[in-house]
Amino acid sequence: MHRRVLGMAAQPLHLAWANPVRIHWGAGCFQELSTQSPVVVLADRAALSYENETLLLERLGHHCMAWSWFQGGLATVALAQSLCEELWPVLRAHPGATVLAIGGGSTLDLAKVIRYRFVDTRGAADGWRNNTLLPSVSRHALWLVPTTAGTGSEVTRWATLWDTGVAVPAKLSWSPADGYAERAFVDPELSYSCPLRQSRDCALDSLAHALESLWNRNSSPVSEVLAVQAARLVIEMLPVLLEQSGNHAARAALARASLLAGLAMSHTQTALAHALSYELTLKEQTPHGEACAVWLPMVWELALGAAPASDAALAQVFEVPASEGVQYLRGWLDALGIVSRDLRDSAAGRAKLDQEMRSARGRNFIASR
Repeated sequence: MHRRVLGMAAQPLHLAWANPVRIHWGAGCFQELSTQSPVVVLADRAALSYENETLLLERLGHHCMAWSWFQGGLATVALAQSLCEELWPVLRAHPGATVLAIGGGSTLDLAKVIRYRFVDTRGAADGWRNNTLLPSVSRHALWLVPTTAGTGSEVTRWATLWDTGVAVPAKLSWSPADGYAERAFVDPELSYSCPLRQSRDCALDSLAHALESLWNRNSSPVSEVLAVQAARLVIEMLPVLLEQSGNHAARAALARASLLAGLAMSHTQTALAHALSYELTLKEQTPHGEACAVWLPMVWELALGAAPASDAALAQVFEVPASEGVQYLRGWLDALGIVSRDLRDSAAGRAKLDQEMRSARGRNFIASR
């Protein structure tokens, strides 16, 4: 852990910062991936080209013990159980094996779950639902390769699972203390496999992570710097990508934004906009990035005046006073086809807002009651 002490002697500010993931960054870094130890691969079929699949198989050679394809959709408890039943016997036979995941946030999150090997999948599901580890669990090393620019999952310790097979579907957050990956390979060139609409939604997720880190009770000077830079990159470069899907500079900038926002979020967690987003994803099937983005102007407005440091950081995003930033953000989202929502116009909406402010994510929000 690296520790810095900032501030005047009269009012010292103690700032601890650490992220244990070894990050490999830049165009082509995926091609440097190799190992001399056993590997179990989980990859998104739609995200990995035949060329990259062939290249990786050549590099892994006989060290590749198993390869499973993620076919898309939500990372559900049922899917996690199915993958564990398939891959845990291989991991049990190779206790030193690494789990390697290639794909978007759902693929990476499933790998975070798979790397903790329980005695059986029934006990695992109970652990996922309760966010607990049983004494008999075995932990495997984890390498993550994102093919989208948005989730930041490669540098956070928590994974999202959707519990859809129960009476009241719910979003689960699996977050062991040692849940970070050992390595992350962030190669902007892999994002070319991501459809343009999905690229938009992923970038909106990055923006939400960045802004949620700024109006957050857990923010610090370091997370603020990362979050502001990430937000500014998304705001500048996402419209460019949507006009020019082959623009490599835009893809590289959005990959950098996703990584920076992920690093910020790894210390602050998310806040109110994310708490409000989950119901839209479950009930309206709204993509996660868009489900977060529709609430950002309202949440920004609620955050105004709650903390001077937050207002100062938010003012840097559009380089206008924080109070004006709300309108700038609303107009920017509108130009992308995102219609913002506001819960304050009805009694039911205000009750919902109050409820989510009291949730685990809502309590991170600087203006929560």
